[in-house]
Amino acid sequence: DHRDLHSFPHRLSSALAAKRWFLIAVAVTLAFRFWLAAWLPLTGDEAYFAFWGEIPAAGYYDHPPLVGWMLAGLMQVSHAAWWLRLPQILLPAAIAALMVRLAAPAAGATPAYLAALGFLVAPVQVLNVAVTTDTPLLAFSFLSVAAFVLGVRRDSLAWCAAAGAMLGLAILSKFFAAPLAAAYLVYVLVTPSWRRRWAALAVIVATSLPFALYLVWWNYAHCWANVMFNLYIRHGDAGLAWYKPLKFAWFLLYATSPLLVWQLARSAPAVRASLRDRPVRLLWIACAVPFALFAALSPVKNIGLHWLFAFVPPLFLAAAFVLDSARLRAGAVFLAAVSALH
Repeated sequence: DHRDLHSFPHRLSSALAAKRWFLIAVAVTLAFRFWLAAWLPLTGDEAYFAFWGEIPAAGYYDHPPLVGWMLAGLMQVSHAAWWLRLPQILLPAAIAALMVRLAAPAAGATPAYLAALGFLVAPVQVLNVAVTTDTPLLAFSFLSVAAFVLGVRRDSLAWCAAAGAMLGLAILSKFFAAPLAAAYLVYVLVTPSWRRRWAALAVIVATSLPFALYLVWWNYAHCWANVMFNLYIRHGDAGLAWYKPLKFAWFLLYATSPLLVWQLARSAPAVRASLRDRPVRLLWIACAVPFALFAALSPVKNIGLHWLFAFVPPLFLAAAFVLDSARLRAGAVFLAAVSALH
């Protein structure tokens, strides 16, 4: 078609410009994050997990053990703060790059780069260099979603097996992997058009179950310490309060972007249309189900900002399939400006 031939140079230049700004943002944010990680003293939580790394064990008191194992390996090289924070320093750029690889074949290069750019320059990605249980949780939750997307896109049980293994590692990171598991169940229930959906779910369960059983075994042998802490001890602030849902709504907007949420709300017909695409539907459900569970808890429980981190990337990735380049570009500029203001 002659119109495609005429528009090709513009589309190419647009994609190249988006890629250029994405790579610049990767370089600038990495440089800033390395500096911040070297300058900022370890937080109390980070020092606590560093003690885990000093004394490797099969499990620990309040959370699953993966962050302790990760820090134990890093400590074989150095105890410097920036080195212990290295996984958290690199993680946003790595996730953004993977977002581009996932979105570009179906959504186009320009939306893929711009959506990943928006995620990369958001304040919670730019400013958070603390290495905690949320670090491996974010990494393996997104890797699980990415593998499941490829499993759906390619109708591949092998990729579903990888999604289950990554979910298992997320379970060994933090109990907040449970909302993602719930999202997978919801996805299977609302996607009857996928013939292999139950087989895919069975494979995910089979490959994640050994990790969950390990956690059950350790807790059984240690007075259910993780369960006691997470279900009983840490809920002294529980109780109805009118301001708690408002605080959750503010945290949700801050962790994502008020402009992005507004743009998606204005594009509701396009969002509904995107749900017909099975991989994109998975992305929406992977963020919507955890956020809905947290919203249901918010009247009685203080929802922490860090609770949301693992479920933000699928939202930005889904936006690449819905919003046009102009809106994605405006969203990225807005988030960069907010981060610069910080």
